[in-house]
Amino acid sequence: MNKWKILAVTTILSLVLAACGSNEEATTDTPETNTEKTTEGTEKATETSAFPMTVASLTGEREDKEAGTKTVFEDVTLEKMPERIVTLDFGFLDNLDALGVKGVVGLPKSNLPTDLKEKYSSDEYADLGTLKEIDFELVASLKPDVIFISGRQAPMYEQLKEITPNVIFVGSDNENYINGIKEGAELAGQIFDKEEEAKALNADLDAKVAELQKKAAGYENALVAMYNEKKIAGFDNGPDSRFAYVYNDFGFKPVTEGIESSAHGSDFSYESILSANPEVLLIIDRNANDDDALKTDIENDIIKQTRAYKEGKIVYLYGGNWYFASGGVPTEMEKIQEILDELK
Repeated sequence: MNKWKILAVTTILSLVLAACGSNEEATTDTPETNTEKTTEGTEKATETSAFPMTVASLTGEREDKEAGTKTVFEDVTLEKMPERIVTLDFGFLDNLDALGVKGVVGLPKSNLPTDLKEKYSSDEYADLGTLKEIDFELVASLKPDVIFISGRQAPMYEQLKEITPNVIFVGSDNENYINGIKEGAELAGQIFDKEEEAKALNADLDAKVAELQKKAAGYENALVAMYNEKKIAGFDNGPDSRFAYVYNDFGFKPVTEGIESSAHGSDFSYESILSANPEVLLIIDRNANDDDALKTDIENDIIKQTRAYKEGKIVYLYGGNWYFASGGVPTEMEKIQEILDELK
């Protein structure tokens, strides 16, 4: 009987020890499981840690000298990455497209540049009107998470903020034009987690600008003019000149200075061009008309007396990019390439 008692006690002790061992294993496993869950949670938090994100407009304020008004742009706090995007600026649309950003739901389709027209003229994207005449009701119906604007929409800023407080001004600074273009790409990269892609895009732009600067350094002087319905306007390198960057950033030397500045240039004349007599004459076609018709008007008897005509250095530039869509890195590189192609 004593042997059976001893055996029974031994059996009970074995069971108790086994249970304790099992509890120890369970206790040991629990921290590992919690660690795994904590790690997963940390990774998810890291993935979304960029938001909320506070974003400043590329320019703090915009002054309209003709209207005598000033618009101040407030910082915007984005709670999450925008999924429904309205862009009223073709240059910023150009950047978004180049970076592969998805979610554009609406844009103005009037005067949409050729390189963007094929994709964004489809019914997939709402047509919001023109760059200066926006359909506010349609914009509101799209329920955008963010609206990107530039100079032409600055007077609409307060109205657009009634639709969403997330209205961001992405117009570039004319005094630091190329840096402003690059800042636009960086801003898009920051908001939409495409920062490395934006860096690569800007590196390509730097290389293209350097190529044009090298080419421009070989010419004595140049004049930028814009053709608009048989009228001609001239632009120099002044602080208020719309195309001052052709001189200040691209490297051409102005043939003349002190041209009256305005958004559309001065009222110039063909005689004024002859008097300046530039080595290179850059003609921006505001209307994007037929090239042959444009050349017929421009290359008249007066212009044929200029050095630019005689030396074959009249460069015709596509108004869709130069007048309507400046501000995007891909468009800017196309503009530069236009000049390089003509001045081989």
